[in-house]
Amino acid sequence: MSIPLSQETFYKLRGFIYTKSGLSFPDGKKYLLECRLTPRLNAVHCPTFEDYLSYIQFDPGRDKELIQLLNCVTTNETFFFRDITQMDCFRQVILPQVIKARQNARAIRIWSAGCSSGEEPFTLAMILAEEFSSVMNWDVQILATDLSDHVLQAAGKGVYGPYAVRNIPPAYLQKYFTATEGQYLVGPTLRKYVKFSRLNLFDALQMRSMKNIDVILCRNVLIYFDQEVRKKIVSNFFDALRPSGSLIIGFSESLSGVNRLFRPIPWHKTFFYAKADEGLPSTLEPGVGRALSSSSPPPQHHHVVGAHYSSASGLPAPMQPLATRSLSASSAHSPTGNQSEEWKLKGKAP
Repeated sequence: MSIPLSQETFYKLRGFIYTKSGLSFPDGKKYLLECRLTPRLNAVHCPTFEDYLSYIQFDPGRDKELIQLLNCVTTNETFFFRDITQMDCFRQVILPQVIKARQNARAIRIWSAGCSSGEEPFTLAMILAEEFSSVMNWDVQILATDLSDHVLQAAGKGVYGPYAVRNIPPAYLQKYFTATEGQYLVGPTLRKYVKFSRLNLFDALQMRSMKNIDVILCRNVLIYFDQEVRKKIVSNFFDALRPSGSLIIGFSESLSGVNRLFRPIPWHKTFFYAKADEGLPSTLEPGVGRALSSSSPPPQHHHVVGAHYSSASGLPAPMQPLATRSLSASSAHSPTGNQSEEWKLKGKAP
């Protein structure tokens, strides 16, 4: 049973959360805070929210409790290969461009900001290991950060259920995971490239520690902040990126009115943001980074493994496919037996 939260205390509590994390809770979210934080009141023996507000402001244990509070109020729902068109854009356009730019340095830094329980950074590691294996002897770092200690602990364990892995290509699942009692454990091949750490996107000092990043993915995170906080976060992203860096945000998110320094680059049914103009046109030609038949464009979910560079444009151009992937509603080849979308590999398996 929830402990009642008065409107006045709600305003004070959400103001406190905002100053510590930048997270914004509109008036309609009072019940959410009431439900999610009642267990914390019980844990620290506070009979009322007024007592709890005093506790997190003045008690010697307030710093530890703030971490627990933020664990409770953040939303974390994700799965592997989420928003497949964005992953295609990363794989077929952004990553080949990064590899070209970083050939002399032989180092790549990718930041998964708001990584939740680790599905996104491990997806990125799979794409790199499977389709760009030639760079895996470079200094490759996938920096995965989140505000919640709770989800970072889960990410460190690397154990996922059938729902989370349902979109992983079966060959990848077999190669990079160990199945045990209906769960899937991430193997060492992926783990060695991913580093998890706690980071508050609202903390300017912590954000300044993130430097020389090639690609930032911050998907479905900015929606939890108000416009002013978004401006600060995105400005820090801009500073963290290398001159040729790229930013990917969620499908439902936009930098309109937030930052004019990034340039949106459309690609098929998605887009990403470029920090600089070098090497990228205002729009990408249809077919860049994807296989084209001689007569007509392929369906939306036909893909190519890897890419090489067009000497004329400097952009990634299609390779001969090693495998053709298509999204299918059928679960006939799914190790999880799930009826939702999955990748089905045909031809030569990776």
